[in-house]
Amino acid sequence: MSTLGWRILLLVVAARALPDPSSSSSGRDRRQVDTSNLSNAELLCRLTAAVDGATENCEPNPDGAVSGDCKCAPAWQCKDDTSPTELTADGSFLTQVNVRTAGISCPTPEEVCCFNIDTSLQPQTLPFSPTCGKRNTQGIVTNFVGFENRQSQFGEFPWMAAVMTAQTFGPDSAPLYICGGSLIHSQIVLTAAHYMQDKTASELAVRLGEWNFREQSESVAHQEYGVQEVLLHPNYVGTILAYDVALLILDQPATLGHTVDTICLPPPNYDFRDHTCVVSGWGKDMFSETGKYQQILKSIDLPPVDHDSCEIAMRKTRLGTSFHLHESFLCAGGEEGKDACEGDGGSPLACHKPNDPSKYYQAGVVSWGIGCGQAGLPGVYADVSKAVPWINTIIQEKFGHDVRIGGK
Repeated sequence: MSTLGWRILLLVVAARALPDPSSSSSGRDRRQVDTSNLSNAELLCRLTAAVDGATENCEPNPDGAVSGDCKCAPAWQCKDDTSPTELTADGSFLTQVNVRTAGISCPTPEEVCCFNIDTSLQPQTLPFSPTCGKRNTQGIVTNFVGFENRQSQFGEFPWMAAVMTAQTFGPDSAPLYICGGSLIHSQIVLTAAHYMQDKTASELAVRLGEWNFREQSESVAHQEYGVQEVLLHPNYVGTILAYDVALLILDQPATLGHTVDTICLPPPNYDFRDHTCVVSGWGKDMFSETGKYQQILKSIDLPPVDHDSCEIAMRKTRLGTSFHLHESFLCAGGEEGKDACEGDGGSPLACHKPNDPSKYYQAGVVSWGIGCGQAGLPGVYADVSKAVPWINTIIQEKFGHDVRIGGK
């Protein structure tokens, strides 16, 4: 996954050749202005003035405003005409924010530089009805326009979970991120066994509804839970990562809502060929020590790859010609620069049927790969459909019934 660059994207070409508003508008008598000494806010102001043909006062001010008395505020509290609130096709409220401009002068993408602020305004959402596998493609409360590094919308993947340490560290008393996961039941998170094989329940915590790890400015707060029990698939083999699946039983049921909801489980031994799939996570942007974990949840569309083709591709690597891809795996990807990566382990590969994008099923759990995003080398995932019989047994034993809606 690519590095997070939206904060510094400010039309670089325009910044290098910013026309002086006092020069002729004919295009032949334009001068270039040195902008290397300008702050982001002042540069944005000058770009805006140049486009509008205005002579706006763009001197820096201590409040970080773009111009005048504009202040950073949550997008849903801004009543300026530049941040319209609209109803989507499904009737939900969305405030649209262009991160190429609004995010430049404010510390978080959820904020805009606003003149007319009403702090009494709260994020607007419609009543919630739980249903598994619903992807919020336009986001919840806020729709961000201008992301260029595969960032997801806030609340786009409500099943996404972050598995962390229960213990906190450092001056900020923050937990450490361990791996990704997915909510498959209000009290069960599905993740990768190889991350959990040496962990006890008391060491773990799970965060749901997370999006921007570095800030707590989301319109709907995340939820955090302790772990009551860690269960590894009974056929898990650590040496080859066969059946690389684990279940985390939370210490209490999650509160389901627009940003926290379950993903559907597939039928046993389901074939996901010809489906459209997406993997989401906060993993590194490249497989190296210089790779960086992501601040905002990202996602990449990946095509499923059949088992035999994946095995042939792996035999061309250092694994050798005698490599056997265990039946408990499935593969996806193989396009250069598009892959899950280090830190994405445990995250879900979610797919929808070819003609039904309304419901996503979890096809895989990010398990392993050879590097990240190499052409012709798919990523390898634990096949959830192979683990579904065991998962259903655990749900029945622990809770008596499957409370997920539409998961069959």
